[in-house]
Amino acid sequence: MTDIRVFKGNQVGGNVTVITTDQAKIVIDYGEDLPGNTHVENFSIDWDRENVDAVFFTHYHADHIGRFMEIPESVPLYMGECTRRVLLNNYTALRMKEHVKRIDSGKNIHTFEENKGVVIKDTVVTPYHVDHSAFDSYMFFVETPGKTILHTGDYRDHGYRGHKVINGTDIDIMTDTIENEIKLKGRRRVDVLITEGTLAGSDPGRAVYTEKDMQNELAELFRERKHVFLKISSTNADSLLSFYRAARANGMGFYAARHILDQMKVFNEMSRSSELVYDFSLSWPVLRRNDSADTSEKYRRSFAVQRQHMRKEGFVTVVSEYDEDLFEEFSDLEPVLIFSMWEGYINKEIGGEAYNERLADFCSRHNALRIRTGGHAHPRFIAKVIECVDPVEAVIPMHTSDAAAFLTLDIREELKKKIVLEK
Repeated sequence: MTDIRVFKGNQVGGNVTVITTDQAKIVIDYGEDLPGNTHVENFSIDWDRENVDAVFFTHYHADHIGRFMEIPESVPLYMGECTRRVLLNNYTALRMKEHVKRIDSGKNIHTFEENKGVVIKDTVVTPYHVDHSAFDSYMFFVETPGKTILHTGDYRDHGYRGHKVINGTDIDIMTDTIENEIKLKGRRRVDVLITEGTLAGSDPGRAVYTEKDMQNELAELFRERKHVFLKISSTNADSLLSFYRAARANGMGFYAARHILDQMKVFNEMSRSSELVYDFSLSWPVLRRNDSADTSEKYRRSFAVQRQHMRKEGFVTVVSEYDEDLFEEFSDLEPVLIFSMWEGYINKEIGGEAYNERLADFCSRHNALRIRTGGHAHPRFIAKVIECVDPVEAVIPMHTSDAAAFLTLDIREELKKKIVLEK
């Protein structure tokens, strides 16, 4: 017997999947509800009574892993090594000491490797990388005595890790992995597909704006605007790489706070064994006038030299809404501000509780340009994944506020009949 339950699937973020067999019970993701989400269901696992054997996390975004502190230390937690290191950096920067202690202690933290199965009693969970705005993102192939299940996590195909070229042929990495590693070129079938559908209801004919498109647009913009302040998530490795490459193409320096550089260092180190290396080697900590070290002559000299380079060569500098002093310092150069995050943070109608008044005012006063790529699959790619998996029994939508839109996807009628919509 294999029982599959997806909780909070009819909302974006905070989804929880519980798979139970005669011997094992595993959970996939246990995250926070996204702020500003208008459709939120209340759900919690009774950890004292449920006897969960393990929790697997698809990636480090808070809506997938943010409630891990609620899980008892007796329950093993499985995540990618990059996810562990990114969380450690984040919680250290935020001075969340108990979170740091839990992640750093390793008491119940286990890391997995791609294409290496983790055995939990009678169940095997095998992770495979997917392209997403979080660097260390996975889909899980779950094998139980009764069923085979593919849980996609969040995915897309328009980031740097979405495609590769082999002998002049463009290869979509996710469906190639499904065909060759999971389905074993047709020798194995997937019974149940659990797939995200954040954008399932969006216009399927809309052009997809890729990371490469953004990099090219930025490189063109930076030919004219050489002094750029950037508001972006420190964990968005692909977009950080796009801005970094565009800056370097124009001879501009890349500067950020030290904790952001620490994240970039993690992405660099974790990518060295792959075909695409996230090389941020020519980036520096932005020095500040009010730094506690500015009393030393060495610091003052370093500050002066850095500012000379920033003015002469240009820069892309990652900032927050609290960095007004940097704008004032470079105001004579008429710097541009680029906002590369979800619009809801600066638009109250879209963001609701997620709206950040100070950030919105900061972006408004500096006439911020909005340039970003999305982290989720567009309808055409969701349809391609469903067709590729071709599940025997069911397609279960999750991470979507419009599950019914799955019925409008360009897939065979046979597959549409397998879509399971929550009541």
